[in-house]
Amino acid sequence: MRGARVRRLRTALARGAAVGLLVAGGLVLGAELPDPGPALAADPVPAPAPVPYGGALEAPEPGGSFADEQVLEVAMLGLGAVNGLAFAGVVIVSRFRGSSVSATRRALMTRTGRGVPSGPRPRDLH
Repeated sequence: MRGARVRRLRTALARGAAVGLLVAGGLVLGAELPDPGPALAADPVPAPAPVPYGGALEAPEPGGSFADEQVLEVAMLGLGAVNGLAFAGVVIVSRFRGSSVSATRRALMTRTGRGVPSGPRPRDLH
């Protein structure tokens, strides 16, 4: 009994420390920086960075089309995303609707011989 209390207290303290660190990090990172003042405002403006691929990514060809391979790649990416969402949905639903630990333990303890399914059995009403 005492070990469970100590574990709960440690868990609560660890969660509190984690929340405290997250809040402190949010306050530190979210704090506004002071105005640099006029000394830095007079610095020359740096030249803009070169645009990758000569700006070709930002200005597509008018009337251009996609190749079949490109369409297939985008479709496969979409299918992978749908598959990931479906997997996450199944995991979430099975977590809520699945057997509890005690039900699984009871089923394993009360199983009988080979070929007989374990788990709850309906009672005869006769």
